[in-house]
Amino acid sequence: MSNRQLLSPNLKFFLLIVLLFVCWLIGRYIPFDIEFYKQFLAQYPLALSGLIFVVAYVIMTFFVWFSKDLFRLAAAILFGAYWSTLFVWIAEMINLVILFHISRNLGREFVEQKFKLKPVVTADDGHYFWRVFALRIVPIIAFKFLDLGFGLTKISFRKYFISLIASPLRIFWVQFILAGVGDALFKDPLAMF
Repeated sequence: MSNRQLLSPNLKFFLLIVLLFVCWLIGRYIPFDIEFYKQFLAQYPLALSGLIFVVAYVIMTFFVWFSKDLFRLAAAILFGAYWSTLFVWIAEMINLVILFHISRNLGREFVEQKFKLKPVVTADDGHYFWRVFALRIVPIIAFKFLDLGFGLTKISFRKYFISLIASPLRIFWVQFILAGVGDALFKDPLAMF
Protein backbone atom coordinates (compact mmCIF):
# COMPACT_ATOMS: atom_id res chain seq x y z
CA MET A 1 0.00 0.00 0.00
CA SER A 2 1.44 3.38 -0.99
CA ASN A 3 1.55 6.48 1.18
CA ARG A 4 -1.18 8.12 -0.88
CA GLN A 5 -3.56 5.29 -0.03
CA LEU A 6 -2.84 5.37 3.71
CA LEU A 7 -4.90 8.51 4.21
CA SER A 8 -8.34 9.17 2.78
CA PRO A 9 -8.87 12.35 0.73
CA ASN A 10 -11.10 13.71 3.51
CA LEU A 11 -8.42 13.18 6.14
CA LYS A 12 -5.70 14.70 3.94
CA PHE A 13 -7.87 17.76 3.26
CA PHE A 14 -8.61 18.05 6.98
CA LEU A 15 -4.84 17.96 7.62
CA LEU A 16 -4.38 20.77 5.08
CA ILE A 17 -6.99 22.91 6.84
CA VAL A 18 -5.45 22.14 10.25
CA LEU A 19 -1.97 23.02 8.96
CA LEU A 20 -3.16 26.35 7.56
CA PHE A 21 -5.02 27.12 10.80
CA VAL A 22 -2.01 26.22 12.96
CA CYS A 23 0.22 28.46 10.81
CA TRP A 24 -2.27 31.30 11.22
CA LEU A 25 -2.50 30.69 14.97
CA ILE A 26 1.27 30.55 15.45
CA GLY A 27 1.60 33.72 13.40
CA ARG A 28 -0.66 35.60 15.78
CA TYR A 29 1.75 35.02 18.66
CA ILE A 30 5.17 35.42 17.01
CA PRO A 31 6.36 38.97 17.56
CA PHE A 32 7.73 40.73 14.49
CA ASP A 33 10.15 43.58 15.09
CA ILE A 34 11.31 45.09 11.81
CA GLU A 35 14.04 47.15 13.48
CA PHE A 36 15.56 43.99 14.95
CA TYR A 37 15.74 42.36 11.50
CA LYS A 38 17.19 45.48 9.90
CA GLN A 39 19.93 45.77 12.52
CA PHE A 40 20.63 42.06 12.47
CA LEU A 41 20.99 41.87 8.67
CA ALA A 42 23.01 45.08 8.41
CA GLN A 43 25.92 43.57 10.34
CA TYR A 44 26.68 40.94 7.66
CA PRO A 45 28.02 41.19 4.10
CA LEU A 46 25.43 41.32 1.31
CA ALA A 47 25.65 37.65 0.28
CA LEU A 48 25.30 36.34 3.84
CA SER A 49 22.62 38.83 4.86
CA GLY A 50 20.72 37.96 1.65
CA LEU A 51 20.86 34.27 2.49
CA ILE A 52 19.71 34.94 6.06
CA PHE A 53 16.92 37.14 4.72
CA VAL A 54 15.70 34.46 2.30
CA VAL A 55 15.62 31.79 5.03
CA ALA A 56 13.89 34.14 7.50
CA TYR A 57 11.40 35.25 4.81
CA VAL A 58 10.44 31.69 3.96
CA ILE A 59 10.05 30.62 7.59
CA MET A 60 8.31 33.74 8.85
CA THR A 61 5.93 34.16 5.91
CA PHE A 62 4.97 30.50 6.16
CA PHE A 63 3.86 30.95 9.77
CA VAL A 64 3.09 34.66 9.99
CA TRP A 65 0.93 35.28 6.97
CA PHE A 66 0.84 39.04 7.25
CA SER A 67 4.57 39.53 7.83
CA LYS A 68 5.40 39.45 4.13
CA ASP A 69 4.77 43.16 3.63
CA LEU A 70 6.99 44.07 6.57
CA PHE A 71 9.74 41.79 5.27
CA ARG A 72 9.51 43.36 1.84
CA LEU A 73 9.73 46.84 3.32
CA ALA A 74 12.75 45.88 5.43
CA ALA A 75 14.43 44.33 2.37
CA ALA A 76 13.77 47.40 0.23
CA ILE A 77 15.25 49.70 2.88
CA LEU A 78 18.22 47.49 3.66
CA PHE A 79 19.12 46.08 0.23
CA GLY A 80 17.57 48.59 -2.21
CA ALA A 81 15.15 47.81 -5.03
CA TYR A 82 17.34 45.52 -7.14
CA TRP A 83 18.84 43.25 -4.51
CA SER A 84 15.62 43.05 -2.52
CA THR A 85 13.77 42.00 -5.68
CA LEU A 86 16.23 39.15 -6.18
CA PHE A 87 16.07 38.01 -2.55
CA VAL A 88 12.26 38.20 -2.36
CA TRP A 89 11.95 36.35 -5.67
CA ILE A 90 14.20 33.52 -4.46
CA ALA A 91 12.19 33.27 -1.24
CA GLU A 92 8.92 33.28 -3.19
CA MET A 93 10.22 30.45 -5.41
CA ILE A 94 10.90 28.38 -2.31
CA ASN A 95 7.47 29.24 -0.93
CA LEU A 96 5.91 28.25 -4.25
CA VAL A 97 7.50 24.80 -4.14
CA ILE A 98 6.43 24.20 -0.54
CA LEU A 99 2.87 25.53 -0.78
CA PHE A 100 2.10 24.02 -4.19
CA HIS A 101 3.15 20.56 -3.04
CA ILE A 102 1.37 20.79 0.32
CA SER A 103 -1.82 21.78 -1.47
CA ARG A 104 -1.34 19.16 -4.20
CA ASN A 105 -0.66 16.31 -1.77
CA LEU A 106 -3.22 17.17 0.89
CA GLY A 107 -6.06 18.89 -0.95
CA ARG A 108 -6.31 18.07 -4.63
CA GLU A 109 -7.87 14.63 -4.34
CA PHE A 110 -10.54 15.94 -1.97
CA VAL A 111 -11.41 18.88 -4.23
CA GLU A 112 -11.63 16.62 -7.29
CA GLN A 113 -13.97 14.19 -5.52
CA LYS A 114 -16.19 16.66 -3.72
CA PHE A 115 -16.62 19.55 -6.10
CA LYS A 116 -16.39 18.09 -9.62
CA LEU A 117 -15.67 21.58 -10.91
CA LYS A 118 -14.20 22.32 -14.32
CA PRO A 119 -10.78 23.76 -13.54
CA VAL A 120 -9.95 27.30 -14.64
CA VAL A 121 -6.57 26.11 -15.86
CA THR A 122 -6.01 22.60 -17.12
CA ALA A 123 -2.89 20.79 -18.19
CA ASP A 124 -4.32 20.45 -21.71
CA ASP A 125 -5.11 24.14 -22.05
CA GLY A 126 -2.66 25.84 -24.38
CA HIS A 127 -3.36 29.19 -22.73
CA TYR A 128 -2.52 28.08 -19.19
CA PHE A 129 0.77 29.96 -19.28
CA TRP A 130 -0.78 33.34 -20.05
CA ARG A 131 -3.56 32.87 -17.49
CA VAL A 132 -1.11 31.99 -14.74
CA PHE A 133 1.28 34.71 -15.93
CA ALA A 134 -1.50 37.31 -15.67
CA LEU A 135 -2.43 36.18 -12.17
CA ARG A 136 1.19 36.24 -11.00
CA ILE A 137 2.01 39.67 -12.45
CA VAL A 138 -1.05 41.52 -11.12
CA PRO A 139 -0.79 42.20 -7.37
CA ILE A 140 -4.43 41.46 -6.61
CA ILE A 141 -3.98 37.90 -5.39
CA ALA A 142 -1.16 37.05 -2.99
CA PHE A 143 1.42 34.55 -4.26
CA LYS A 144 0.60 32.30 -1.29
CA PHE A 145 -3.02 31.89 -2.38
CA LEU A 146 -2.03 31.34 -6.02
CA ASP A 147 0.40 28.61 -5.01
CA LEU A 148 -2.15 26.90 -2.77
CA GLY A 149 -4.93 27.28 -5.36
CA PHE A 150 -2.98 26.01 -8.34
CA GLY A 151 -1.84 23.04 -6.26
CA LEU A 152 -5.49 21.97 -6.31
CA THR A 153 -5.73 22.09 -10.13
CA LYS A 154 -4.54 19.63 -12.75
CA ILE A 155 -1.74 21.87 -13.96
CA SER A 156 1.62 20.17 -13.58
CA PHE A 157 4.14 21.62 -11.17
CA ARG A 158 6.62 22.14 -14.01
CA LYS A 159 4.14 24.18 -16.04
CA TYR A 160 3.14 26.25 -13.03
CA PHE A 161 6.76 26.81 -12.06
CA ILE A 162 7.55 28.19 -15.55
CA SER A 163 5.04 30.98 -14.92
CA LEU A 164 7.44 32.31 -12.28
CA ILE A 165 9.01 34.56 -14.89
CA ALA A 166 6.15 36.99 -14.20
CA SER A 167 6.94 37.25 -10.50
CA PRO A 168 10.11 39.38 -10.70
CA LEU A 169 8.22 42.08 -12.59
CA ARG A 170 5.55 42.28 -9.90
CA ILE A 171 8.10 42.09 -7.09
CA PHE A 172 10.39 44.70 -8.65
CA TRP A 173 7.89 47.49 -9.02
CA VAL A 174 6.68 46.96 -5.44
CA GLN A 175 10.28 46.89 -4.14
CA PHE A 176 11.14 49.96 -6.22
CA ILE A 177 8.30 51.92 -4.64
CA LEU A 178 9.15 50.67 -1.15
CA ALA A 179 12.82 51.53 -1.58
CA GLY A 180 11.92 55.01 -2.79
CA VAL A 181 9.56 55.68 0.06
CA GLY A 182 11.82 53.86 2.52
CA ASP A 183 12.09 54.63 6.18
CA ALA A 184 9.70 57.57 5.98
CA LEU A 185 6.79 55.22 5.38
CA PHE A 186 7.78 52.93 8.20
CA LYS A 187 8.70 55.52 10.82
CA ASP A 188 6.05 58.17 10.20
CA PRO A 189 3.39 57.27 7.62
CA LEU A 190 1.55 60.59 8.10
CA ALA A 191 4.65 62.63 7.24
CA MET A 192 4.33 61.47 3.65
CA PHE A 193 1.11 63.45 3.15
